[in-house]
Amino acid sequence: MDCKKVMDDIWAYNCRIDLLYSDWARRHGMSYYTLIVLFALWGNAPCTQKKITEERLLPKQTVHTVIKELQKKGYVTLTTGRNQKEKLVTFTALGEKEIPALLKETERLEERVLKRFGEQNCQLLANSFRKFADIFEEEMRNDGT
Repeated sequence: MDCKKVMDDIWAYNCRIDLLYSDWARRHGMSYYTLIVLFALWGNAPCTQKKITEERLLPKQTVHTVIKELQKKGYVTLTTGRNQKEKLVTFTALGEKEIPALLKETERLEERVLKRFGEQNCQLLANSFRKFADIFEEEMRNDGT
């Protein structure tokens, strides 16, 4: 097996998918990271910025910047959580009205893609990604660096 070629392909296709999502988000007037944060909030609000950071594996500063942008546009509000430092992110009435339509449109796109890809291929892809990530993590632990 040509490991370099395989990894080059994996990187290229992963980046291509990210770019497609970026383009989709841009067509709807937002950044890729804004789309990710909105999906993290949808159905999970109120939640903390920390939870979004951990669940979506995004840098803390990126999540903070996106939340501030959404707050400025009137889509979300921040309230104090269990302590002064913890802030809960919640959709405003405007956010509840406008954001679900965009996210549902994105889900419809994904659903069309998945249906064309086929159930068996979807399951194989998901299982392969999980297994690849698990083995990669294990090898990193074994490497000790």
